Formats: sequence, C-alpha cells, structure tokens
Amino acid sequence: MDRASDGNKIIYETEFNKLCYLAYKGLEEEGYAGEVSLPMRWYQFGMELWGQPEAYGVIYQGDDRGTQVTRQTLSDRAFDVREELQSAIYKVARHLAGEYKDTYGTDKIVDDSYEDYAPTEFVLKYHEFRSVFDNLEEGQSSLMSFLNDDSPEDHISTIRPHMEQLVEWYPRSKYDEAYTLFRRWDSVTRQLAKNGNLDAMEALASDFWEMFSRVELRIHHNIDVPSEDQADWILERPRHKDAFEETLKQYREIALNGRDDTDHIDRVSASYSEAVRSIANESD
Repeated sequence: MDRASDGNKIIYETEFNKLCYLAYKGLEEEGYAGEVSLPMRWYQFGMELWGQPEAYGVIYQGDDRGTQVTRQTLSDRAFDVREELQSAIYKVARHLAGEYKDTYGTDKIVDDSYEDYAPTEFVLKYHEFRSVFDNLEEGQSSLMSFLNDDSPEDHISTIRPHMEQLVEWYPRSKYDEAYTLFRRWDSVTRQLAKNGNLDAMEALASDFWEMFSRVELRIHHNIDVPSEDQADWILERPRHKDAFEETLKQYREIALNGRDDTDHIDRVSASYSEAVRSIANESD
C-alpha cells in the first residue's frame, strides 16, 4: 500500500482489519487458507483481527482521526514461507493495494466486506439498516433533504422497510440466544419511530449491534480463535444480555415519554458502553 500510494495512504485500524480479512479470503479462494493462521472474529463493523497487534507485525497509534496502523521493522525470517505461498500473498497484497490506494475513509471497504462476505443475510440487512442513519439527523436527513423540506415522517418511511426486512431475515435457529432481545429492540425502535426520534433510534441501533456482536456474532463467526477465548465469550453472554436489557428499559422510557433530549440519549448509550467495557475488563 505504501508503494502503491507513493507513501500517501495512511491505514487506520478498521481498514487494516478489513484488508487482512479480504487478503485471507483471497488466499482461501486460491486454496491456501489452511496454511495461514489468522485469528479473526466478526464484530460490529465486520471481521477484525483477534489478539495483540504485535503478533501481526504492526503498531497501533492513536491520533485525532482514530487508531493509525504502522509497520514494525521485521527480519526476513518473519516472511520465511514456501515460495508458492509467498507468491500468492504478494499477489493478493498487490491487488488490494491497487484497489484501495485512493480510497480514504472506511465506508467502501466495510461495505465491500459486508456485501461479499456477510455470514448471514440478516447481518447484511442490519448493516444496510444502520447505513440509512449515516446521513440522518433529528428531523432532517441532510442538507439536500433540508432544502426539499423533508419531515421526520419521510425519514421514518425510509427506515421502516429495512426494519421489516430484519424481522423477516432474522435466523432464529442460528441466533436464538439474542432472539428475545431482538424482538424487544424491534418493539422499542418502532415506538421511537412513531415519535420521529431518529437520534434515539440510531443510538439504540448501535447499542443493539454491540450486544449482538458479543452475544452472537463473535461466537458463531470466527477463524482460528483459541478455544479458551471462545469459551470465555460464551460465559459472558448472560451479563451482556442483562446489561442491554437494562439499557433497553431506558430507551423504552424515552419512547413512552416522547423524550428527544440528545444529551440524555448520549448518557444512556455511554452508560451501556461503560457496562460492556466493565464486563470485558473483568474477563481479561
């Protein structure tokens, strides 16, 4: 990527995760997946690496845009693989560098990874559902919508078909652990929709997906993750479900009271995120 972009491309963590996954899938299609050990799990924004960055020869550094990924200086021994596999890796790497060298931001590569490799149709539909909110704000969808005098009802009518698809495509036999919470989330989201409370709908959609990623996605859809880590994730399930259940009650109150206080919504969402971090820290 450095060479392809003449040193102009900065890679951030989300894009790095997707590049690694797309590289893995490319090698898998060439028949080399059995020779590439790359622990990954499906999480909120698609597949991501699992483990410490040092294990992958990179360094994570935070800046004002996110977490930048830079290369470690490695010896040639780090690349001591048989010649045929090495050639395949270089081929895939050059292809991805050429495809994404001029792409800035993560929308395209995240969309590509979902469209090509989402593990279930429901996961893809939920990604599309969340994408609807990207240009939506409370009462207005965008500057263009503002100029066209769109109303909250217009935005809700845009979102509603996506919600119907989620109910239709939810694979209960596969994701049974989170099914009850999904139905409750759907009910509260529809109550918020009646009020035109887009901010709360978007925040709740994000919180639900964080819970779902921990309770279902990372457990069902992972590659080369150590069995002891998977066992820990299963043991954490009840606590993540309980934490989201409490958060859902607060969103229900927001819906019933017709409350659209953005600061209050932010506090509810932040409280849930803190509960999730607490569970994760206690499990480490």
